[in-house]
Amino acid sequence: MKQVILFLFASIMILAACNNKAKQDNSTSGNESGTKTNTPVESTLPATDMAKALEAMKNLPALSTDQLKAMLPETLLDLKRSKFSVNSGMGFGVAEADYKNEDDSKRFRVQIFDCAGTAGAAYYNMMYWGLNMEQEDESGYKKSITYNGAKAIESYEKDSDQYGLLFPASNRLLVQVEGDHTGLDAVKQAANSLNLKVN
Repeated sequence: MKQVILFLFASIMILAACNNKAKQDNSTSGNESGTKTNTPVESTLPATDMAKALEAMKNLPALSTDQLKAMLPETLLDLKRSKFSVNSGMGFGVAEADYKNEDDSKRFRVQIFDCAGTAGAAYYNMMYWGLNMEQEDESGYKKSITYNGAKAIESYEKDSDQYGLLFPASNRLLVQVEGDHTGLDAVKQAANSLNLKVN
């Protein structure tokens, strides 16, 4: 419960600072471009457009649980769905599912976040727009990349041999696809196979 309260408090603080930050980013973008040497991919939208997009997300109606569940296929690259859940306990919709083969040697996990509403827009800003980075150590890496023409976050955890890809879809969704013992190409292939259209 404490984590939920802390998350919601952080979300409100981020949204409150969003318009102010957008103005600062717009006026100091020349200075920032010279200091962000470790950022391989910048956001594809100017700060003012990002603020407008976040405002639009805040006003979107939430997707139903049936709409979110429909985005989780029965099979993913020939791996059967072993479990799934759909909820809105954090103030925005989340659908997630696990896919694995019979001997459990390969596994995919898909999480789809519907970033409508105030809490959803704050999550989108914190987990996606607010994150331009590159880091690497002996346990793996995480970096901003370009995926399907937009910024995405690619990650790798060496101990579990897990690749991950976080990317946006349909101007409101954040999608996380993780693959254990699958390789990066398979994670991207699984991500490309998802039907993430919102009617």
